[in-house]
This record gives sequence, C-alpha cells and structure tokens, in this order.
Amino acid sequence: MRLPPMTAAIVLALLSLIAGLLTLRAQDARPAPAPTLRVDGSGFVLDFFFPNLRQGTAGLLRLTGDVQAAQAVFLRQEVPFYRAADGWYGWLVADLDSLAREYPLSLLVLGADGQVRTLETRVLVTSGDYIRQNFVVPSERAYLISPEIERYEYARLSAWMSQTSPVPLWSETGFRAPLDTPLSARFGDFRILNESVQTRHTGSDHGVPVGTPVAAMASGRVVYAGVLDIRGGYVMIDHGWSVFSGYAHLSQVNVRVDDVVQAGQIIGASGNSGRSSGPHLHWEVAVNGEWVDGPSFLSLWLPVR
Repeated sequence: MRLPPMTAAIVLALLSLIAGLLTLRAQDARPAPAPTLRVDGSGFVLDFFFPNLRQGTAGLLRLTGDVQAAQAVFLRQEVPFYRAADGWYGWLVADLDSLAREYPLSLLVLGADGQVRTLETRVLVTSGDYIRQNFVVPSERAYLISPEIERYEYARLSAWMSQTSPVPLWSETGFRAPLDTPLSARFGDFRILNESVQTRHTGSDHGVPVGTPVAAMASGRVVYAGVLDIRGGYVMIDHGWSVFSGYAHLSQVNVRVDDVVQAGQIIGASGNSGRSSGPHLHWEVAVNGEWVDGPSFLSLWLPVR
C-alpha cells in the first residue's frame, strides 16, 4: 500500500526524529569510569572520580540514591550539586593557595522524606610544585602591575562567574585546547612583576604570532566579550555547572555576549593586548569560581547532558 504524499512526509519526519533521539541517547550513554573511591551514606552513595587533588585542580563527585538536593563544603567553599540522568554531580576544587594536606569534606543531602542527612570524609590536597619566575612588564604598561587594578579585574571576573547554566552546555566532544601549539608558560606559577609585585599565573600560554585563530574549548554561552585592563581583548564562556573558560590578550574578538558557541568555533585572534610582554594566547579555566590547571581539566572525564 502506498501512503499519500503528506502522510509519507509525516512518517519520514517521525522516523528522522526518532533516529535523532536514539543518536542523542547513544551519545549520552558513554559509561562513566569506575570511581576511585565510593563512600556509603544513609540512603545515598558518594563516588569520587579522583584519588586526590593537586593544588589548582578540580575533581568530580557523583551522588546517587535518595537525593532531592545536595550541597557540600570544602576548603570553606560551598559546593553545589547539579542533577543529571544518572545522579547528582559536583566539583571539588583545591585552590592555588590551599596547603598540601588533608581537608574535611562535609556533605548535606536532602532526601525524599524531607530529612537532611550528613556525611563527613576527608580529601588529600597535594603540592602543585609551582615555581617562581621574574616577569618583565614593558615600561609603557608597567602601571598594570598595580594590585588595585588586578583586584578590580578579578572582582569583575567573579561577578560574571556568579551565575551559570544548571545543565552542562558542552557536547559529547568535551573540551580541547584552543590551539594545537606547544605551551610556552604553565598554569599556577608565581610571577614577580618588575621585581616588585607578586601574582599568580591563572592560565596557560601559547607563544604564537598576532592574528592566530583561537578556538572555543567547548560549546557554551559567551558571558563577556570585550577589553580588560590586564587580560586585554578577552572572551569568557560559560559551559554550565560552574565551568568557565577565558581567552586573553586577543587582537580580535569575533563573538558577543549571549552568543552560543560550539566547540572549535573561532572566537577571536591572538594578540599582545593588556598586561603582556609579547604576542601570545593566554587561556584559562575556572571551576566553582577558582582558577584551575587547564591541561589537567581537559583530561577529565565529563558527563554529557
């Protein structure tokens, strides 16, 4: 029996929709790695996907069981949990200033019965082995080593990171570096600016010529695109679940605030703007409002929506 043209078109559309849903389900069904540690609570289970935390890194937690909402406290920081198909996920972050030792992790879990249950455990923070470097800022930009200018810029960055998508915006491809060239400077090192002011390097650098295309590390929404004092031409992207990426010292910005970008999309071009001593790209990753080592973050397994 032959279907009327309109009916056939509807059937084909439905088949296409079903195929698309099946494809999405297959993409989302990537198995999680085995947790490195599992802690049983009262009606719930807490999985750790990391053995310990190095200074300046993030690790992923998962809660399963009778959980309606959850929050943790670690290193005096409130840790939100975000709902996913297979549980609730949250990030633990060892900030750059944390000391290398064990710290308590306190977890609060709201169950279906309205009761709040707690769990107490400990997490080891290890040394990042960061070094000290002398860094010369050219005389015409030396005013940018002012601690007040740096504090003001950090306050602006923190404000942009204060709200995030409650669902992960990255795709099944995850995160990748914005450039394929070798790193010229690593994350976290202490920098002595013009032999007078100490700061920390919040990202990773690629020494590349001005105008080199810069790609978004993952899909997300642009929360800032413009010029900052220290970072110069700058783009910040919200990837959801309190994960943000930043791209600094750009000579060109190709996106605007609220643009939705895809992984690998060209968002700008490298440059020498802001507090910079030469052409390069500085890129950075923040989780829960703390800067973390970008290359380490790129290696993490991430659930997808």
